[in-house]
Amino acid sequence: MNTSTPERPDGGPPPRLFASLRQLGLTALAMAHTRVALAGVELEEELQRLIGLLLSLLGLLVFGLVGVLMVTLMVVLAVDPAQRVAVLAFFAAVYLLLAGWFWWRVQRTLATRPPFLQATLAEMAHDRDALQAASVSTMPQGGDPHG
Repeated sequence: MNTSTPERPDGGPPPRLFASLRQLGLTALAMAHTRVALAGVELEEELQRLIGLLLSLLGLLVFGLVGVLMVTLMVVLAVDPAQRVAVLAFFAAVYLLLAGWFWWRVQRTLATRPPFLQATLAEMAHDRDALQAASVSTMPQGGDPHG
């Protein structure tokens, strides 16, 4: 029997502390890299969606506004001159009601959107739970997890 290296009770070689710590560090680094990469992908997707949405909204606003103004102008010019103020007041009320409805929709959409970086946070929580479960299963019976 070789006395220069202690053996474990099961007869195998002793654990290598530094190798284990290095492997743990590499695993933690790989997990962090994966999570940061996922966050980057999510940020890029959100940025692309936001740019597309803003461009679509800009087109909607410009062309919708021009169209609505043309229709309003045609209706106002088509009615009797004595009724034009009443027609303009009617259109103003309708436009303000529509603006209020759209404001409500925007507020509702913002209030019900999913949390920022939802998938990344879920994966990090899963990793935390797995590491906690692994640390509890390797702790000796009766051991204090905090020190």
